[in-house]
Amino acid sequence: MGKKAKKSKKKSNWTPPKGALAYFNPSSDDEFKAEHPIGYFFLVLLGITALLMPVIIFMYYYIVYIMPVTDSPAWMILGWIGSFIIGIGFFNFVGIIIKQYLGHLVSILSFLLGGIMVALSLWLM
Repeated sequence: MGKKAKKSKKKSNWTPPKGALAYFNPSSDDEFKAEHPIGYFFLVLLGITALLMPVIIFMYYYIVYIMPVTDSPAWMILGWIGSFIIGIGFFNFVGIIIKQYLGHLVSILSFLLGGIMVALSLWLM
């Protein structure tokens, strides 16, 4: 009666894929770099921007609005770390381009944890 179509196993994007630890190896993106040398340069710039932009925005807010009113560097450090963690969540999205996405949970937890840390630091200042 004909061939039965193979059912492919649905891939979950919620958790990191098996072998995701290899993504942290410097040679993990060599294949993408070889195929797209110019694109890789812009991808690195995009990754750095995604990682550091929340920190830059937080520091701008702290310097312009908080520092003139109060002096609480301890809470500033908490906010800085939280905004960096948010940047990790954004950097995870950049990993989609080179097929090194660590999963939805990594992004969601980064946004939640970092957001709580930033909100707490701003509230306590």
